[in-house]
Amino acid sequence: MFPILFDLAGHPVPTYAVAVLIGAVVALLIRRAEVRRLGYATTPGHGWVSVGALVGAVIGAKLGMALFEPVASLPALAMRALSLDFTGKTVIGGLAGGYLGVEGMKRLVGVKHSTGDAFAVALPVALAFGRIGCLMAGCCWGTETTLPWAVHLHGGARHPTQPLEAIGLLVIAAWLWRIRRRARPDGHLFRRFLVAYAVLRFAMQALRGDPVLHWGPLDAVQWVCLATAVLFSWLIWRGERDQSARARAALI
Repeated sequence: MFPILFDLAGHPVPTYAVAVLIGAVVALLIRRAEVRRLGYATTPGHGWVSVGALVGAVIGAKLGMALFEPVASLPALAMRALSLDFTGKTVIGGLAGGYLGVEGMKRLVGVKHSTGDAFAVALPVALAFGRIGCLMAGCCWGTETTLPWAVHLHGGARHPTQPLEAIGLLVIAAWLWRIRRRARPDGHLFRRFLVAYAVLRFAMQALRGDPVLHWGPLDAVQWVCLATAVLFSWLIWRGERDQSARARAALI
């Protein structure tokens, strides 16, 4: 593993930080192209939606660590959320926080339409770069295994969860890119991303071996993923059913 990519004027530059930065730049370019395609840029106040997404994601990524490392008090949890270092974050919390940040900002600036579809392809690409950064940094390793694809980390042969999840994320991004122009209700491309990522993370969680709270047969992250997949699958079904019904009614 290569946790330090290079040294810049006496300051070590973490590989993870560089991977996240590259992923963020690529995702920004994809989102910008999608914003133009969808016509969101003409909406007054739309630029603030990205600010809400960023702030919500940063705070949510920190607060989400309560699923992994419960803290004894709300003040301690708040202090961890305000820390802007690259440690102690979770994608699940970041996605939830970003979603809430977008919805809150939309209410503040008066944006009425769904804006999530512009993020649908960009997000899995950014997350894939982050997982490669995890691999290079030697974090987020999997449980021990004897399978031939094992990587050697922290004194044992382990499931290569980081590249496996990165591949899964790129497959999701490619699928969403291919279907992004199909007619569907606003926001449903993003909802498909949420369902696809929830399914991927649910499956990967069993291989990660994270010290997560367990509630019955599943851990906390798996319960969140299961609830997300069920909820947004239902919302997709309901929205597209209603759209089809309106289209049929218009032909009568």
